[in-house]
Amino acid sequence: MIGKKILFIGCSILMTLLTTQAQVNENKQEKLSLSLAQAKEYAISYNRKIQTSNLAIQKANQAKWQALSSMLPHVNASAGYTNFLGYEMALDLGGGSAMDRVTALVDTLYKTHGITMPASSTSSSSASKIPMNPYGDFTAQATIGISGVQVVATQLSKTAIAMSETNKSISELDVKANVVNTYYSVLIAEESKRIIEKSKENVTKLYESTNNLYKVGMAEQTDVDLLSVQLGIIENSIRFSERNIELAYNSMRLILGSDSAEIELTQTLDDFIGQNEPFTTIVSPFVVEQNYNVQLLNQNIELSKKQVSMRKWEYGPTLSAFYQYTTKTYFGKSEGFNMTPPNTVGATLSIPIFSSGERLSKVRQAKFDLQTAELNKEDAIEGLLVQEKQLRFNLKSAIETYQVQKKNVELYEHIFEKTSEKYRLGTISSTELTT
Repeated sequence: MIGKKILFIGCSILMTLLTTQAQVNENKQEKLSLSLAQAKEYAISYNRKIQTSNLAIQKANQAKWQALSSMLPHVNASAGYTNFLGYEMALDLGGGSAMDRVTALVDTLYKTHGITMPASSTSSSSASKIPMNPYGDFTAQATIGISGVQVVATQLSKTAIAMSETNKSISELDVKANVVNTYYSVLIAEESKRIIEKSKENVTKLYESTNNLYKVGMAEQTDVDLLSVQLGIIENSIRFSERNIELAYNSMRLILGSDSAEIELTQTLDDFIGQNEPFTTIVSPFVVEQNYNVQLLNQNIELSKKQVSMRKWEYGPTLSAFYQYTTKTYFGKSEGFNMTPPNTVGATLSIPIFSSGERLSKVRQAKFDLQTAELNKEDAIEGLLVQEKQLRFNLKSAIETYQVQKKNVELYEHIFEKTSEKYRLGTISSTELTT
């Protein structure tokens, strides 16, 4: 008995530990170790802007099926109940021979439906009474209609899908560019912090050695104070760099669509500095028609052309047809007077004739929109060509500046070492060293 209790208590403790560990694992932040290529792929999968673009494509596909379904049969059904509360319809044609003929006709109708003619209807009275009995009815109707406007609307929906896909490509390109810029920003911020920390290390050594010299009377208090101020400035720069690093990582989380993830970048600046991609970009040709914005403008022109066609088709006819089935059920009484046919088929050809210039105005407006779209494309292409030349110039200047600055860094490090040695030997002042 005691052994069973111990076993039960042990199992309870084990379950508690497992539950606690599961909660800890659940609350533990996700850690992402990403190269630049992996960061791009992750952003494409989880970025909210890309998800919005995917929803736009799905919406455009549904709009296409909506346009197609307008040309397919539509079926509707209805059921109802009608009760005239004992009312009888009176048919009065003034009596005489004409009334006799009507009475004979009504009698024939009743016999056709297997109903006994009411006594009041066969009398010589000038008014015939026709009972209006309660009934239930069911009606099913199938309709179909087609016009040139509907056909063009289907073509418009296909163009809208293509535009949504192009917009998604533009969004993906923007997201990738943001990932690259943010990735580099993080690496640059971390490298800047590393350089400043190295400077702090050098200045700290100088401060300690100068302070020791001051204690033995070989340096002045001003020298110690100047190095102390310089050390404080460097420490403040380090804190500023840390805030920049955190800001860059937060921007990366926002682009990746993972707000709480811990991010680790697996590549360094050295992995990218030696690549020849910038030099390849400078000499590569620019094909303006491959630009996504130009493709979107082309699709917008195509959309405007379809709009012109749609407005012109408003002059065309519309053909519609229907089939209707109706059945009635009389509740416990004779059918009475029923002139509703069970099956009905019909067709209509609607031809627009005169609209006081309304349709013509719509056509002209659509043509103006087409001309505007074409002008927008020409303007955008000119702007892209100018921007392409400027970006090539900026890239070339950036490469040259980087090469010069790289040599300057090496030169400044050499100058700093020599100056520090001179300061230790007492040949220059602390002010010259700080400068």
